[in-house]
Amino acid sequence: MQELFTDIDLANAIGIVGVSLYIANYTALQTGFVRGQGYVYPTVCLVAACCVLASLMQNFNLSSAVIQVTWIAISIIGIVRMYFLSVTSRFTDQEQMFITHMVNGLTEHRARDLLNTGIWMSASPGTILTREGQPVDHLSFVVSGNADIVVRSKTIATSGAGMAIGEITYLTGEPATATVRVSEHMHLLRFDAEQLRQFIAKNADIGAALEQNMANHLRSKLVSMSETASQAPVPAAPDTAAA
Repeated sequence: MQELFTDIDLANAIGIVGVSLYIANYTALQTGFVRGQGYVYPTVCLVAACCVLASLMQNFNLSSAVIQVTWIAISIIGIVRMYFLSVTSRFTDQEQMFITHMVNGLTEHRARDLLNTGIWMSASPGTILTREGQPVDHLSFVVSGNADIVVRSKTIATSGAGMAIGEITYLTGEPATATVRVSEHMHLLRFDAEQLRQFIAKNADIGAALEQNMANHLRSKLVSMSETASQAPVPAAPDTAAA
């Protein structure tokens, strides 16, 4: 064993480092410690390939050299791709607000893919975003402004910046459970429900992030409704005539 280690020269030591990096990097990928779409994985692959290629300078092997050069080229392509994706995925304050509230945890370029399916628009007071009993054909995210949530002609809550509208039924296409009427000039991001359903079916990671954050929004909305209901005045009991 001692002779084995004494026979290891610098070239072999560099090769062993490269192999160790390959194994550790792939293990980290399979166990979820690194993401294949981040910078870490291709960078470590690049360093590992360079180490193994350097070790071949002493005992050259054409097949192994071709493999390492290929790994180096692919890793560089991956790093450059990630750089351009990060540059093109820069967000405005409004887009960042949507990401924080609706798809928090999603990678930047995947969030950009989702944003590209929506349309930014404004809505004036009185605009109906959903109507009780009618199918919901859009999912909306409010950036600014307010809307009243009305059930059976009674306002039960309000929806404002950072809230979603249509999140309960946009996936199923079922009738809206409430009418949402704009009460203050609103700026929002709107997604066509059918197009969004098709998009989510093809992009499970985005669908999972959207569903998780949507559940949080629904809980917040239910709390708001509960608070509004608790603050509603209690009708006075009718006077009873004296016997």
